[in-house]
Amino acid sequence: MAMDDIREEIREVNGERILPEEEQLIGRFFAENTVELQDRGFTNRVMRRLPDRSVCLNRIWTAICLVAAVAVFILTKGWISILGTLQGFFTDMVTSVSPASVLSVFGTMLLLTAVAGYSLVTSER
Repeated sequence: MAMDDIREEIREVNGERILPEEEQLIGRFFAENTVELQDRGFTNRVMRRLPDRSVCLNRIWTAICLVAAVAVFILTKGWISILGTLQGFFTDMVTSVSPASVLSVFGTMLLLTAVAGYSLVTSER
């Protein structure tokens, strides 16, 4: 066995070198001396009673973002932009109606409805 092969077999754990034989001895020791503690479901009961902090933080963060979005919408008079965009869209639709444009609009609306429906169905599960 070459010197490089021996170096590859030696592992370092917490700054100390451990040979493969030592690692096997440690593994055997722990396998033979493992004690199972029976808690009769105590751990599961405790975990169920702990509040799920991430859900609470997620709800708080969602509420803060919603309030901020509504405040920005009101402060910047966002309804004016939305109405102007819709007016321009419908004006363009009326002045340049073609079967392809009507089909693309209805196709887009159908696709968006399908995606929203799928999202609602999967979120209920």
